[in-house]
Formats: sequence, structure tokens, C-alpha cells
Amino acid sequence: MSPPMSADASSKPYVRRNFKIGVINGSFWLLARALTDPDTVLPAFAVALMGDNPLYVGLLVSMVNAGWFWPPLLMTSAMATRKRRHPYYKVSAVARVAAMLCAWSAVYFLAGEHPVAAFITISLSYLAFTSGGGIGLIPFLSVVTDSIPPERRGRFFAMRFFFGGLMAFGAGFWIKWLFSDESGFVFPHNYAYLFGVATAATVVALLAWWDAHEPEHKVETRSLPLRIQLLRGLRRVRTRPGFMRFIASRLGMSIAYGLVVPFLVPYAYANLGMTEAMVGFAVASRVICYSMFNILWSRLSARYGNRALLIAAGTVNLTGIVLVLITPLLPAIPLGTLMGLHFDLRLALLMLVFGSVGAASSGQGTGQSAYLLEYAPERTRPVYLAIYYFMAFPLAFLPVATGLLIGASGNYVPAFILGAAAALINVVMYASLRRLRGSDERDAAPVS
Repeated sequence: MSPPMSADASSKPYVRRNFKIGVINGSFWLLARALTDPDTVLPAFAVALMGDNPLYVGLLVSMVNAGWFWPPLLMTSAMATRKRRHPYYKVSAVARVAAMLCAWSAVYFLAGEHPVAAFITISLSYLAFTSGGGIGLIPFLSVVTDSIPPERRGRFFAMRFFFGGLMAFGAGFWIKWLFSDESGFVFPHNYAYLFGVATAATVVALLAWWDAHEPEHKVETRSLPLRIQLLRGLRRVRTRPGFMRFIASRLGMSIAYGLVVPFLVPYAYANLGMTEAMVGFAVASRVICYSMFNILWSRLSARYGNRALLIAAGTVNLTGIVLVLITPLLPAIPLGTLMGLHFDLRLALLMLVFGSVGAASSGQGTGQSAYLLEYAPERTRPVYLAIYYFMAFPLAFLPVATGLLIGASGNYVPAFILGAAAALINVVMYASLRRLRGSDERDAAPVS
């Protein structure tokens, strides 16, 4: 970690420039993610391409998830010895743009006549895309840490989420129009248009941060091999109950997600009469809550600590899953028409579920990262990060198992009940963690 910046350092031109282009980068990144959102849009695309077998949804979402894990696992210690890390971001940017172009080409040229070939190509493209994201994650955070003063980082990320959330919210209504009869686009041209716009937004986001200034930073003299890091990490899991509980909470979060979230759209198609155009409203609900709740989560973390943040976000996630389980029990009472789409009580409740999923995702993601960085001492942090990613990686493929559990007959409710149980256990695990500030600071990991 670099030493705190002085007031003179925080007023340097590159600080102001990195701040501005970082906000542009984050805003367009959230827009691009919303346009091909893995929780709503990609499951809808998998159904449109391959039919209503949930296995294909699980396969596609698993490929999206898996790419984020392995690069940090391999690169965490290697980056510590690199004087220049930003070039790795540029490599990852090129890889991500190429992957999006490949996915768009598959939708445009293959989806109509060769759905299996299109599905395989798109799945591999998204694996490459998120792998590129994993490669660029550490260089990006390194440059942000070294160039944005601590007192301005909260505002930096808040502005990224605010402007990006507004654009992504608007994109949800555009998606609604694109998938409706009013647009005149039919499958696969509607999705080809969508993937094309998402690719353009991705290019803008990545190019914005391309010329970010990378200040000098502290460089470690050596890095531990991955095998040694994993062995040391496993030893810490065995000997430190606090770290073991934290890892368990991370696994619980992944299990609850993999059993429920990717299958909300297929479930609503099959059981609630949801139309494809309503996916746009689902996107809008999810992204606006994902972005705007970050303001609440940051305040909660600053005032009460990351343990409290995790408990609150985990509870929101559990509430959302319970609401899904309630929907089959409700009558389909018509509530009216919104922008040409007819909503009943069950579909309106489902939109709230997507909002809770978005809010919980941002809260748990922020809380998990912040708690880990707060718990792990700087000197041995790569050891903690290595075991953290190693333990979570296999669960990236849980949606495949969930797709098999649901089966072609559409047994969604048992999977959702298991997801609710996992979410409940996860909240209990969050509550078992100790606050790492104030009187409970002694529970933090030792310095070496």
C-alpha cells in the first residue's frame, strides 16, 4: 500500500484527471453491464436461443461467473513485484473488447440458423470477457489506490455508481422497447442490436481509463508461489475461526445466488406470464437499486462497520428470495398497464425481487471485499486473497447443478427453497463475524 497522499499530492493534475476519467469509466461500465446483465438479460437470451431448458441458463451464467475468479488467484502475488501494473489493464481491455465483438458476431451471424454453435461461441466469449476483467481488476484498483486520495475515494466510487446507475436505469426502458413489438426487431436481431450497443459502451468505458496516470508505488522484493500461498491460506482457515467463518459466509453467498438469481427470469416466463419486454423493467429495477443502495451501504459501513453491512445486505437478499417463494401463492390480481405492458400482483412483486437482488448484490460484494481487506494484514494479504478466491471458484459453476436440479420439467420451487435456506444460514454466518473496529479490533488477523 502506498503512504497517504498529502494535500499537495491530492491537488496534482493527474489526480483530478484520473478522478474524471475514472467516473466516466465506471459510468459506462455499469451501462455496458446492464445491457447484457447476467442476472436478467443473459438468462432471457439463453431461453430465446436454446429454449426453456434451465440447464443452458446455468451453463451460460457459470461461464460468466468463472472468468472473474482465476486471474486474481494467479496474479495477486505476481502484481506485488511489478513496478508498472497499468499495462496489464490495457491487455485486459483489448481482450474484453475482442470477446464482446466475438459474442456480437455469434448473435448476428449464428443465432438464427445455428443456435448450438452460437451458444458455445457466446459462452466462451463471455468466459474470455470476464477473464479479461479479472486480469484488469488488480491493475485498476492499484492505480485508483495510488492516485485517488483516501478522502476522495468514497466520492469517486459514489459518482461512478450514481451516473452509471442513471444511465443503466434508462437502458432498462430501452431494452423494454427493443424486446417489444413496437421496435420491429425480432430474434436474433433484437439481441444483436443489444450486444452491439453493449460493445460500444464497453469500448468507451475501457478507453476512458486507457491513459490513466500510474504513480510510483511500493514494490515487494519477492512473491510467494501460488502453492505456498494456498497451503498457508488453508492453515489460516484451520487455525483462525474468524477467517473460517468469513470464508463460510462467502460460500453461503455464492450458494444462495447460484440456486436462485440466474433462474428468476425463466421461472417468471414459465409460471408468472412474464413477457420478454418485461426484462427491461427487471433490468431497471435491479440496476437502480444496485447503484443507489451503494450510498446507503457506504454510510452503514462507515458508521457501524462491514459486519453490520453484511448482515443488512444478507437480510435483503433473504427477503428477496422469500418474496419469490410467495409469488405462486398470490392471486393474479390485475394492477394496470405500464408502458403498454400488463402487470398483475405477482409480476409487480417480482420487480421488487429484482430490486432486492441488485441491492443485496452491491452490499454483499462491497462488504465482502472490505471485510477481507480489513481483516488481512498487508504483509500477508496475498495469502488471504489466494485462499479466498480458491475456495469460491468451484461455486461459480453451481448454476449448472441448479439447472440439472430444476430439469426440463421446471421444478424451480425446490431450488428456491434451498436458496432461501442458504441465504438464512448466510445471515447467521454474517452475524457470527466480529466487528473489526473499536473494542473487537483484537479479532483481526495478526500482522505476520
